[in-house]
Amino acid sequence: MAVPQRVQRFAVIPWNFPLLMAAWKLAPALACGNTVVLKPAETTPLTALKLAELLQEAELPDGVVNIVTGAGATGAAVVNHPDVNKVAFTGSTNVGKLIQRATAGSGKKLTLELGGKAANIIFADAAIDQAVEGIINGIYFNQGHVCCAGSRLFVEEGVYDEVIRKLKHRMRSLVVGDPLDKNTDIGAINSREQLGTINKYLKIGQADGAEMFQPACDLPGKGFWCRPTLFLNVAQSARIAQEEIFGPVLAVQTFRTVDEVIQKANNTPYGLSAGVWTDKGSKIFNLTTKLRAGVIWANTFNKFDPTSPFGGYKESGYGREGGVHGLSAYLNLN
Repeated sequence: MAVPQRVQRFAVIPWNFPLLMAAWKLAPALACGNTVVLKPAETTPLTALKLAELLQEAELPDGVVNIVTGAGATGAAVVNHPDVNKVAFTGSTNVGKLIQRATAGSGKKLTLELGGKAANIIFADAAIDQAVEGIINGIYFNQGHVCCAGSRLFVEEGVYDEVIRKLKHRMRSLVVGDPLDKNTDIGAINSREQLGTINKYLKIGQADGAEMFQPACDLPGKGFWCRPTLFLNVAQSARIAQEEIFGPVLAVQTFRTVDEVIQKANNTPYGLSAGVWTDKGSKIFNLTTKLRAGVIWANTFNKFDPTSPFGGYKESGYGREGGVHGLSAYLNLN
């Protein structure tokens, strides 16, 4: 029987959730006997450097995990290096496409976990209060800097008024401020550039005719901040409903039938995650077979099982992380 051989050396280029993303990739790579080059995003290098200190304290042998900081050119140099046999990237779809082109024909293994525009679907028979909490957590957690953030909300018409009223009430209680304060709900945007992108989409949403709601709350005088934002009367074709914003911005639409919401939820270039809120198990199973998303949660959101594979369809990337499926990308089975 053939024994799987290790990949030898591979590169990790994570984006959001820097430490968590690094752990998701380091663990299977090391478990399969590889050495690793970890390149964090240029806006979030400190957690990776702290990780290096922890690895030294754990007496990991020198050269097993190597951390290289820098901007895009540094990442490109790592990806294109001939001694790198496997690339695992978490980040934007546009950068993922560049890496895919760079590695094409090279023989390098590649897994991509890219952008998302997750649909969160509330049916009239759902536990509304529970669903509202799930919606709030799904989009405003980590300032919306989450690839699987529930940034599109579909509400059945019969409970629309109730859901929006409760969403606004809950949003007014959110605290925007110091991310190191345990009472903070929404911390700082990770860079001036990203805040500019978010503000651009806020203007686009209003220009397209959507109704914008932000709760009145004080913002710190220093740093990059964005209030939790809700857009109502959003058209299916609107850019805020089609493009990843990567910020605390929720676009709301309504639906009347199951077939309608499936069509709307799938009408996106992304396919990373989705959420369904209902008390009918048959409805959940029906939607999970028809929604084109790699991970679909029922009556919860952003809950992960480390034994279950995670990944997306379409422009949300390919390959899986987690569980037994996540190990195969770090082995040569020939």
